[in-house]
Amino acid sequence: QAILAQGALQALVSSASFPPSAGSGRYLWRRRACPFAKMGETMEMKVSTKKPIGFYVRSATSFLKGVEAKPAADGKEAVEAKAPVDELKISGLGEAINTAVAAATRAEADGIGTIAKVETQYPDMPSGRGCAQIMITVKRK
Repeated sequence: QAILAQGALQALVSSASFPPSAGSGRYLWRRRACPFAKMGETMEMKVSTKKPIGFYVRSATSFLKGVEAKPAADGKEAVEAKAPVDELKISGLGEAINTAVAAATRAEADGIGTIAKVETQYPDMPSGRGCAQIMITVKRK
């Protein structure tokens, strides 16, 4: 079933036509309600082409699995524990659509979550020209 969903998602992206000059802005994570996600919350992760795909794959994994607390060591700052989120919405705009699809399909392939919903839009931009957008909802297993 996961392979079928992954194939359908890749077919959707490969069959769509996107403007070649459509870029995406900076990456942004937005949580609903509070600065640290609680069980049952939705997290929104906006991806861009400015960072490599692996960065967003690791970020999605951290959001869906949660992060354990680590003390400060070897010049690195301490990391506080963060609870996993139940639902992660990954969105990409323009050329970042491939990055969003890669992060979502990798999370599903690794068994961390399942792709629950795929939405595509063509919103108007401030420049007056539209740009393709994808929003993928991944639910934690």
